[in-house]
Amino acid sequence: MDFAPRPTSPSPSVDFSIIDVDLDDPEVHFSTNTPIPGAYPITRRTMSGSRRSTFASSSSFSGWPAAAATSSTTTVESQNPFKGILPRIWDVISSPGRAVLSFSPSANLPAARPPSPPPRLGSWYLAEQPPPIPSRPSAKGKAKAFFSRNGSKSDLLYLPDVINYSDLAPLDGEEGELIDDEACFIDVRAITGIDLLALLPPEIALHILIMLCPLPSSPTPSHALSVDTEQNAARHAILACRAVSHTWRRLASDNALDWRLIYRERLELERRWVGTAAPARSINRPPRAPTDLLGLFDLAGNNEHEEDREMECKENIRPWEPVIRRMEGHTDSVYCVEFDSQYVVTGSRDRTIKVWSLKTGQALGTFQDAHRGSVLCLKFEKDWALGSGADVDAEPQTPKGLLVSGSSDCSICVWEMELGDFLPNGEREVRAQVRATLEGHEGGVLDIWMDEKWIVSCSKDASIRVWDRESLALSRVLRGHEGPVNAIGLQHDRVVSASGDGKLILWDVTNGERIRTFEGHDRGLACIEFKDNFIVSGSNDDKIKVWDPWTGECLRTLTGHSGLVRALSFDPRTGRLVSVSYDKTVKVWDFRTGKCVRDFGEVHGSHIFDVKFDAARIVTASHDHKIAEMDFSVGLDASLFI
Repeated sequence: MDFAPRPTSPSPSVDFSIIDVDLDDPEVHFSTNTPIPGAYPITRRTMSGSRRSTFASSSSFSGWPAAAATSSTTTVESQNPFKGILPRIWDVISSPGRAVLSFSPSANLPAARPPSPPPRLGSWYLAEQPPPIPSRPSAKGKAKAFFSRNGSKSDLLYLPDVINYSDLAPLDGEEGELIDDEACFIDVRAITGIDLLALLPPEIALHILIMLCPLPSSPTPSHALSVDTEQNAARHAILACRAVSHTWRRLASDNALDWRLIYRERLELERRWVGTAAPARSINRPPRAPTDLLGLFDLAGNNEHEEDREMECKENIRPWEPVIRRMEGHTDSVYCVEFDSQYVVTGSRDRTIKVWSLKTGQALGTFQDAHRGSVLCLKFEKDWALGSGADVDAEPQTPKGLLVSGSSDCSICVWEMELGDFLPNGEREVRAQVRATLEGHEGGVLDIWMDEKWIVSCSKDASIRVWDRESLALSRVLRGHEGPVNAIGLQHDRVVSASGDGKLILWDVTNGERIRTFEGHDRGLACIEFKDNFIVSGSNDDKIKVWDPWTGECLRTLTGHSGLVRALSFDPRTGRLVSVSYDKTVKVWDFRTGKCVRDFGEVHGSHIFDVKFDAARIVTASHDHKIAEMDFSVGLDASLFI
């Protein structure tokens, strides 16, 4: 069967688009091959799916844009099928060479009414008032003519210079979709909801996408064998994000981030923490013979022997050791340490507080002449100077941060920190001045905590004092222990105190009520951590216990230290717990299983008094006057994981 050749499609350009018009409308008569120049497809109104037509350009009219610009115009019909497309005409009239159109009435149609003035739509609306429209162009006119259905010139359609868009009818009388446009597929279902990721700053959005690279729950040698599987899963998750929207695709394709590298570095960091990481060169696999490039000898069983040799090599690999950097400057024992993404802050028996650069390990400031005794504890506002002072040429900024310190002189000093001048190494000096001194304890201040609302301190006098952070006024005093309160934890208006009397007490700060008492250690308590739904305590009985704060149940007991457990640091997100002891060791525990996964015994030469850690490092303070940083991220970019 022979088919008539299909007319060619119009060449796409910025000055051309196609509008599908109802051929069954008795008021509109033109050829099925009539191109409609200057039009724009509309989705504002629903269009009946039963009305279908297709237009193709005729080769004889290929030059219509230039001709239409100088053509005469015809009157506008009272029921023009293009009424109501005002919101879309910008693309029609914004180009200098773009033509606008109208249709002349047929002889058998009602008389056209006079056109009304066009509305003022702003500076881009070019037409002030349409010129008088003749009923027919002159013989010498250059307007582009289109034939009617019957091919005669009795009902010609002309393109006017200006059209009154206020009288144009919609593309279709119903609300809905495009009509039979085989080159454009639109889902007419309404899309609801908010793309929260697109509303966030790019840095935060990228950080959220990084979470698609899952944190290995328990990196073990067997887990290491499934690296490729987990890596592929992470890669597929990123690819799925690329298909969500243009914004997600741009974020997931960010050139500044190599998702595969990020996942590998994160996995490598986790392996280093548990000691399963090792340099690739540690496994000396015998090279295959040239004739075995395709692994043909595997069929003979050589592959099994090769796997045995590889497993034997892995068993003989020593655990990966972190790089240790020591900061020296204190002249006596260092009792306490805190750090954030920029600074390490320490307090010492030499009655000073020092601020160190986490990047270089250099001392950036020393605060002194405020305490008359040893600085036993401190807390400071984390990342208070983040993002400031990075450019030497920029005007120096003066952000301020709060620091509180407790001393054996029974006082609490509230400091206001600020950045000073630039140092020769390009970093800025950190200065501080005492804003207030809080007094009331009758013994040395052994521990202190601070949040957005409270400053809480505990003392050798067996009391706990709660201060309002804003006014620095004393809110209440909590009493209930029979011995010195060595440590406290603060979370959501709840305080947990650990005492030398061997008891833990959970308090309500708002009313001073004692909620619960925990007993289980054989000797006095030295340290405590209170985070999420866990309380972790360390004691002079060399044990670490994990408690449920709401039921009082002891969930787990960790043993392994051979001396007083002096300090703890716990991260519920990673399930990692770090402890230090008078036995001079630093131990890393898997909180989920209760197993000790790393044991570092040569970090300090004396008792270790305090410890803090993040995803990349452990920082400890010791009786040997030194601060030690154990860096697990050497050679890796761990900034995104902290």
